[in-house]
Amino acid sequence: MHMARIPVEQRRRDLVEAAFQVMAREGVAQTTTRAICAEAGVHQSVFHYTFSSKKELLEELVQITIGTMVDAAIDARRVTTDVGESFRNGIRSAWDKAKAHPERQLVGYELTTYVLREPDLAALAEWQYAQYYAQTERSIQTMEEVADVEWLVPRSVIARMLTSAIDGLVLGWLADRDTAAAEASLERFAEYFTTLAKPRGR
Repeated sequence: MHMARIPVEQRRRDLVEAAFQVMAREGVAQTTTRAICAEAGVHQSVFHYTFSSKKELLEELVQITIGTMVDAAIDARRVTTDVGESFRNGIRSAWDKAKAHPERQLVGYELTTYVLREPDLAALAEWQYAQYYAQTERSIQTMEEVADVEWLVPRSVIARMLTSAIDGLVLGWLADRDTAAAEASLERFAEYFTTLAKPRGR
C-alpha cells in the first residue's frame, strides 16, 4: 500500500509553519533545517527537495510576516468619512493582531534583525519595510478620498510615521507586556494622526 504523495505546496506550508514554531521557541539564529524537519515530522531530505536553501525559506517567512501585517493594516473596509475613526480602526486592527500572536511578532522582529546581519539577505529587510510603508500610504490615500481631506504633510511621511509608531509600540509591549499603557498610547496615536488632516480646499 502506497501513502498518498503530499503536494510540494503543502510541504512548503508545513515546513514554514514548523519553522515559525521552532523560531518562536529557540530564536531565529538557533533554528536549523534539522530542527525544522523534526518539528514537521519529516526527513531532512524533504527540506532540500522543497526549498533550494535556508535562504529561500527565510524569504518566504519574511513574505508571510509582511502579509500578516498588511492584512491587519488600515484598508478600505475600515475607512469611514471620519478620519479619526479610520485611524483608530486601523491602528486597533494591527494591535489586535499583534496582541493575539505575540510569539509571531517576536519572530518577525528577529527575522528582520537576522537578515540585516546577513549580506546576501539584507535586501529582504529593506523590501519588507518598503511594503509596510507602501501599504500604509495606500490606506492613507483611501482615507483622504473617502473623507475628502488633505494632509498637512506628505502621505509618504505619515505612512512612515504611522508604521514606525505601531512597530515601536508593539516591540515595547513585547518587552514589558503592559497592555493598558500600550492601548492608551494607541489612542493618543490616533488622536495625533487625525490632526494631520484638514478639509480639502480650506
